Amino acid sequence: MKRFRDYFVVGSGIVFLGMVVLAVFELTPLGMGLVLSGLMLIFIGVYWARKPKTEIPSDERYLRINEKAGFNAFWTTIGILAVLVYVDFYYPLNLNFRAFVTMVWFVGMFSFILYRFYYDKKGFK
Repeated sequence: MKRFRDYFVVGSGIVFLGMVVLAVFELTPLGMGLVLSGLMLIFIGVYWARKPKTEIPSDERYLRINEKAGFNAFWTTIGILAVLVYVDFYYPLNLNFRAFVTMVWFVGMFSFILYRFYYDKKGFK
């Protein structure tokens, strides 16, 4: 369980910070987001700690996959951002800033996940 310790310490710290934000500052969305993030980090640590060392992927391959996925997700996000700006300029969608940023954030997040999955299965050249 040595591999789990770092995830547990950082995840517990984030959960504690989220509890403080909830209790002291009464910022419910931020506090709940921090608590959820900390719990996810703890569960990810448990998942990776339970895997045998032979099943853990090589670092170089996954670093390269993350680089390619991040590069492509960045340009996908920039492209979607440009399309939304031009569509909103010519055909007003009446989007407020929060809705606009949320859409762009979700596109970036999910495109990174999809690109990682794609490059993990396909490989890279």
